[in-house]
Amino acid sequence: MRQFDWKALIETFVSGRMDGPTFEKAFLDARRAEIEAGISERFSIDLLFYEVDAYCSDPTMMGPDDIDVEQLRIEARKCLARWGEPWPEI
Repeated sequence: MRQFDWKALIETFVSGRMDGPTFEKAFLDARRAEIEAGISERFSIDLLFYEVDAYCSDPTMMGPDDIDVEQLRIEARKCLARWGEPWPEI
């Protein structure tokens, strides 16, 4: 399996060319496929997973720990800013 082009996906979302639900599905599908294939993601992708997991597209369903699309875009920008950060030492 070829490694997924995470940067292109995130940049498309951050630029506004992709909506939140589409990004959420594409992100989770790609992450699941890479995990199943034994491919390790970048540290910044792993951190963004938790934000994608907290994303809620329906404002009427949002809980206190959920984030909206604008906060998800902010977190995606942070992911791009951290792109080169290595995994922390254990």
